[in-house]
Amino acid sequence: MNPTTITAQPGSPFIEIVRDFDTTPARLFRAYTDPDLISRWLGPRDVEMRLLEFDAHSGGAYRYVHVDTDGGEHLFRGVFHAVDSAERIVQTFEYEGAPGQVSLETLTFEEVDGRTRLRTRSVFPSVEARDAMVASGMERGIRDSMDRLDELARDAEQPGASRVVVDISMSLDGYVTGPEAGPGRGLGIGGEPLHGWVSDPTPRDAEILHRSFTETGAVVMGRAMFDVVDSPDGWADEDGYGEGEDRIPAPPVFVVTHARPEKIRLGERFRFATGGLGDAVAQARAAAGGKDVMVIGGGSIASQVLHAGLADVLRIHLAPIVLGGGTPLFPGGNPGPVRLEALGAVSTPGAEHLTYRVLK
Repeated sequence: MNPTTITAQPGSPFIEIVRDFDTTPARLFRAYTDPDLISRWLGPRDVEMRLLEFDAHSGGAYRYVHVDTDGGEHLFRGVFHAVDSAERIVQTFEYEGAPGQVSLETLTFEEVDGRTRLRTRSVFPSVEARDAMVASGMERGIRDSMDRLDELARDAEQPGASRVVVDISMSLDGYVTGPEAGPGRGLGIGGEPLHGWVSDPTPRDAEILHRSFTETGAVVMGRAMFDVVDSPDGWADEDGYGEGEDRIPAPPVFVVTHARPEKIRLGERFRFATGGLGDAVAQARAAAGGKDVMVIGGGSIASQVLHAGLADVLRIHLAPIVLGGGTPLFPGGNPGPVRLEALGAVSTPGAEHLTYRVLK
């Protein structure tokens, strides 16, 4: 295991932390900016980590609580000043038990000899504030966090470690399309506002779309959705998953179906899984190369993946519309509840972007 170096020179308001990790800068950066991942490693081993707010983009904020073995709660918060993809994060850090003692942290992710060197430099408002932080026992928390992050990074390199993410837009009353959806009318009657955040994105919407695309290694969809995208007025050859992105190469798409279609208009990146839902997800995991397997619908497949216990994360883009009918994400007759843990929320005019961990 690589060592963690912590430097706090006497008489200076700085702390520097350096650690090498056997992973790529992109993977390590994701561990710092994905709410599902950061809650798995940040903090000492013997505390419970709860995210209260987490919006890792320039201008976003975070807040979390550590609950120790005696039930004591320690709250921390900060603001992201810069989040530069896979290269740098600049953020503030404040322990709410010592209000006003705000440090500024700069994290860099540098590839060195096939590893990633993480360097964190913190500047405090005074030498006294820095010394108080050192005296608080922060070293144990830092070393535990770095060791846990190293374990997470190593696990992420193993085959089959891809997360399965159900990612879908939904109306306030629970529909993922309007009525009469099908080939030629993929979103049904009146369903276009569901994807307004995609067709007319704000910069924050565009950032969410881009991050989702870059983190996707394979896509799963149902046969009904494939029939929509393969219809004459569906996707073009160069279109598909990843609105506004350079889709060359595009991630492979695994279609859950009982039989392969006789004719296919679109290219060979579509693969047909005839062995059932579990087979489709297994094939997608094998092809994803450690990246996410994205389940994008339709509603029936998304719901089945959730209720079958195959999903790790649920992302709902909650559009500001009540459709009154259409394709429900959660139809009646499901086998039981799906328990979720809230990981984060981002609000834009086009949608409330909600992220949950699916509890197994």
